[in-house]
Amino acid sequence: MSTDACTHPGWTTRTQARVREVTTVQLQPQHLRAGRLPVVAIGEALEVAPVLYLTSVEDLRCRPRTAWAAGPFGIVGACGVIGEPRVFRDEGGAVGVEILRVGEREVVVNGAGLEEAEPLEPGRRVFVEGSFYLDVDLVGIEVPVPIPMRGRYRLAAVRRHRPGPPGGPPTTERLFRIPAPEDVDAEAFLHVADLVGPSRTQP
Repeated sequence: MSTDACTHPGWTTRTQARVREVTTVQLQPQHLRAGRLPVVAIGEALEVAPVLYLTSVEDLRCRPRTAWAAGPFGIVGACGVIGEPRVFRDEGGAVGVEILRVGEREVVVNGAGLEEAEPLEPGRRVFVEGSFYLDVDLVGIEVPVPIPMRGRYRLAAVRRHRPGPPGGPPTTERLFRIPAPEDVDAEAFLHVADLVGPSRTQP
């Protein structure tokens, strides 16, 4: 979804539209079972750090220089440019996160899921595919640089997807909160959450 698609009468800037934008994230089962995600109800606030887990990176070629499309399963396709990494510390080797810039939008990207290592060099124009997840290690840490998208959101919806009957489509169940470890359904193949915000200005 593009930022322009989120504009609305009364929203005077793209920043205001972004504040009301819905970010759909996948809730990783290992984090749910370990209790590492906040168990909050619909409508409540939570502090999280969405990260885009990359499954594909290609050079732009003939694609548009800037594009953003996100779906209800947390899957994203985007055209943008690799930004300067956010370095947390340099001692003993640089530690930080890599950044994708799509127009005015910045997201943290994780290339660990790529079949082959890709050079995410700043300035490289790329088309990427991946899915949003909540990085539990980036929440609450103190770092000297801002982390894009980390902040306070409102939980708008939680959905659990299970396999359907033989030959039938999967089933979707709406939940009233993020599942606690004892509520995680072993038969579900995907949990997703819709987050509205961030409710404060992000760097």
